[in-house]
Amino acid sequence: MSKWIKSIVLVSLSCLFLQARGQVTIEPMDREVLLTGVIKRVHGYGPPGYGEDKKRDSRITYWVIELAKPINTECKPEKPEWAADDCRSASRLKLFFPTSPPDNGLEQKARTMQGQKIFVAGVLHRKDTAGEITPIYMNVTEVRPIPPPQPPDPK
Repeated sequence: MSKWIKSIVLVSLSCLFLQARGQVTIEPMDREVLLTGVIKRVHGYGPPGYGEDKKRDSRITYWVIELAKPINTECKPEKPEWAADDCRSASRLKLFFPTSPPDNGLEQKARTMQGQKIFVAGVLHRKDTAGEITPIYMNVTEVRPIPPPQPPDPK
């Protein structure tokens, strides 16, 4: 069975999709999931304040996948009153490509599909540092183009 079929099966078997407030909740978070969206490089602010002081903060470019619908994950806020911020849903997820093995080719594949709707497989995580930028981010394991639709069989 191919890795992509296994990923789709994992998504089907290990993710509980709940429609709530126009978002999809994906559970559990420690499994590889397959998402569909548009892959892009976007510009933002980096250290030291990640946008708090735009005159001092460095300008950065990073990879994201933009989803058609927001997703959410299991979340336990640090304090109950912080739930709205700590446990936000996201329709834009920052993508982290593995750095080992060196030159694994994933980021280069992403470059060739920039601006297109694609499949991205990986493990979702909840933001816990400013550098992760989006409320939910993904450690990428694979990127693939979406195959064109097959014409119906004329039978």
